[in-house]
Amino acid sequence: MISAVKPGMEGGLRQNGVVKKSTQGKPLISIVTVVFNGAKNIHATMLSVLTQTYTNVEYIIIDGGSHDGTINILREQGNKLDYWLSEPDHGIYDAMNKGITLASGEWINFMNCGDRLASNNTLELFNEQTFDAQILYGDAIVEYPDFQKIFKIYPLHVMWKHSPFCHQACFVKTSLMKQFKYDLTYRIGADHDFFFRAYKAQKQFLCLNKTICYFNGKDGTTKKHIIRAVQDKMDIAMKYEFTPGKWIYYKCFLIYIHLLLIIKKLVGSKITSRITRSLKGGKKKISSSTLV
Repeated sequence: MISAVKPGMEGGLRQNGVVKKSTQGKPLISIVTVVFNGAKNIHATMLSVLTQTYTNVEYIIIDGGSHDGTINILREQGNKLDYWLSEPDHGIYDAMNKGITLASGEWINFMNCGDRLASNNTLELFNEQTFDAQILYGDAIVEYPDFQKIFKIYPLHVMWKHSPFCHQACFVKTSLMKQFKYDLTYRIGADHDFFFRAYKAQKQFLCLNKTICYFNGKDGTTKKHIIRAVQDKMDIAMKYEFTPGKWIYYKCFLIYIHLLLIIKKLVGSKITSRITRSLKGGKKKISSSTLV
């Protein structure tokens, strides 16, 4: 439940009675951005949404009570945003659940602070199109300080081991998200739990041959809290598809992560990054054709 907010801590077109709806051939797409103290990154994210050539977009921003100037930016851009809210929350997934409650589009996407849509015509995929699926997903380009790489898409049946796609690169039927909101038990992996739950409930997934977004790999929560992220993924996998072999896999993987963290302390982050990058297949140069 969304708590009451102080005067001046919410705004947007919805506050002035502007309500958007789906029209024939143009379903309303809800884009939700979650931010906390993101003044240095929020402009790029907002610009990628506000400059979309697809016209039926509902843009909602949920701020966690920032104190770095983010709220001033939201106030300044309030006449371009459908709704923004600033209040303390219980973490990123609590904020995302607030966005789900507020969303009124047919489809919802989370383009969080620091991430951005791949091009200004990304959302045109919905123009005069219908999809026989509840979850659509495409490619994401992950941005690191000195290189970019494509987020590898995995088959859905290995979801116990890999996130099959980047959650910023997917669109979910809003009705499904309202039914299966994020489980706040998982501080890092609630998005993975949502997709696994939908998969086990036999919801329909559809892979799009399209790059959807750029994902900020520099400041991601998973990178900062890697042990917690792996533990969440293990708990989720064991909840839905427990086998002794999968349990052993995760225990070994946790040992591997701990060893990497020890190496990082001993030899520094640059050498450790080279090691992990080589294990994952190295840098991958992104060409313009990737963005089709």
